[in-house]
Amino acid sequence: MQEKSISRAELVASFEALQGEFDRKKSDITDKEASFDKLREDFAKQLKRRSEKLIEFIGPENPLQPLAYTLAEHLGSTFDNWERQIEARAKGTKFRADFGDSLLVFIYGKVKSGKSSLGNYMAWGHSEPTPELKATCPHPAYFSAEQTEVDGGDQEKEAEKTLQFRVNATEATSSIQGFKLPGLTWIDSPGLHSVNALNGDLAKEYAEHADLILYTMNSQAPGRASDMEEIKDLLDSNKKLMVLLTGSDTTDEDENSEGDIITTVVMKDLSDRRDQVVYVRGELEQLSNSSNILAEVLPISTRFAECNPAPEGMAESGMGRLMHELQTICTSQALSIKLNKPMENLRHSIRITADDLTGIREVIVGFANNISKQNDELQRELSSLGIQGSSLMRSYINQLFDEGKNSDLEAALRQKAGEIISQSALEAFSKIGESQQQGLKQAFDSSRLSGLPQYQEITEEKEYFIGTKKSNKGLFGLGGSIIGGVVGFFVGGPPGAAIGASLGSGVSLAGRSASAEYGRHQVVVGDNREDQRQAAIENYSNILPRLLTEHVNSLYDPLRAAMLDYSNALDSDIAELTGTFEKLSQVHQ
Repeated sequence: MQEKSISRAELVASFEALQGEFDRKKSDITDKEASFDKLREDFAKQLKRRSEKLIEFIGPENPLQPLAYTLAEHLGSTFDNWERQIEARAKGTKFRADFGDSLLVFIYGKVKSGKSSLGNYMAWGHSEPTPELKATCPHPAYFSAEQTEVDGGDQEKEAEKTLQFRVNATEATSSIQGFKLPGLTWIDSPGLHSVNALNGDLAKEYAEHADLILYTMNSQAPGRASDMEEIKDLLDSNKKLMVLLTGSDTTDEDENSEGDIITTVVMKDLSDRRDQVVYVRGELEQLSNSSNILAEVLPISTRFAECNPAPEGMAESGMGRLMHELQTICTSQALSIKLNKPMENLRHSIRITADDLTGIREVIVGFANNISKQNDELQRELSSLGIQGSSLMRSYINQLFDEGKNSDLEAALRQKAGEIISQSALEAFSKIGESQQQGLKQAFDSSRLSGLPQYQEITEEKEYFIGTKKSNKGLFGLGGSIIGGVVGFFVGGPPGAAIGASLGSGVSLAGRSASAEYGRHQVVVGDNREDQRQAAIENYSNILPRLLTEHVNSLYDPLRAAMLDYSNALDSDIAELTGTFEKLSQVHQ
């Protein structure tokens, strides 16, 4: 066994070497965590603004608004949880800030399980260091984190002031406290099953940030069910741990040559220690993830190691074996644990966030599907209302023309069409809530309706009898004979007179006989009212379904587009964020 046992001085030297390794291989996890938190913060802020705007845009009685509220509430709950995660990690990161260059070992276990004595030994080589030892230089750098008010607990910053952990007290540790050596940060915690619940909670919280946990059990009652429950929780959280059975010693009294009683610290019987190891190991093997336990169950005694500092004594005390296991971690797994654990934690947070985003995305898909469903219902409603409106308009047109209305016919038709379309639009919008109707209510622009042909009378030209004109042939004959005779006498004497008279009587043939006289005018034989009726039916009744659909969609489409834009933008943001997270988790450390 001695070949697997080393002294405390050898372990301290190994940690000093480890310090140099940490200095050369520090992780950039802080930057990655900051990027992760910033991405989530920006995403949350953007989505909150979009959700608030969407809810304002959607009327309170729109069937889609409950979905919008569900989405907003889901987002709000998710983002609140993200904030809590950020705060918790920030607290842990702040606590780790001073310990990023060392192996962080957290001592976990019940009250009075030997945690403080073990810590003092690791710091000084003694479970209760003397003032003379504390005066040596250099000495461990002690620190304290948070404290809970516990009767009998340590005082504020007590470890820093006394340069040791308090031992032999009912409630020895009431605060997270520890010390630093080069390459090692050792933290002593309040007990898991402290009489004060806050102590147990505080221990669990800080254990989440440990690189290695040493779980202590008092050898007087090892492997209790309560211990196994705590260890199981740690293993389920993928925590690496070693199990130590503390106080594995007893006292032996003997009488010296002078008859004085001599008390000697000795290890418990080897067979008893082995039986305890077998029992606890069997209990551990029943737990899941038992492979995360880095070493065998180790019975240890700090008292025996102090009294027997030689290699043989260190080996028998179990402390030499513990030192060897820690040295092994220093030289083989320490850097891997230190560098991988924060990244594993970040990847875990990314996986949780990805699950959150998947849930959000499912709500978004449901929201988008219902937008499409609402639009389909609206279009079906418009088809039905369009047919009804066209029928109403046709009846109104026939009524007007049957009544012989001529004045302001086009104005009356425009007004009626506008009323039917506006009322039908409101009925259509009732599918998305009465309040939404008011937001989408808008008078129909009747100027889009075509005009009617002007009213015209149909006329024909008719001929009618005016009267009879008298004859003037006798007058022309007498006059012609006289004139012809006179002209002929002067020209040719008696023979000429005879010829002239003959010509003159011929003139009488050019005279007018008596005749009937006629006139013409336009007569109204009909009008174009039937053409007007057909034009009205075509331009006001038949076209009404299309105009109704266009009117309603012109009002509804901006709302639908805004909701779809929101859904699409949100889906795009989630896809982009998920891709960025995936790249972030794959960044080589």
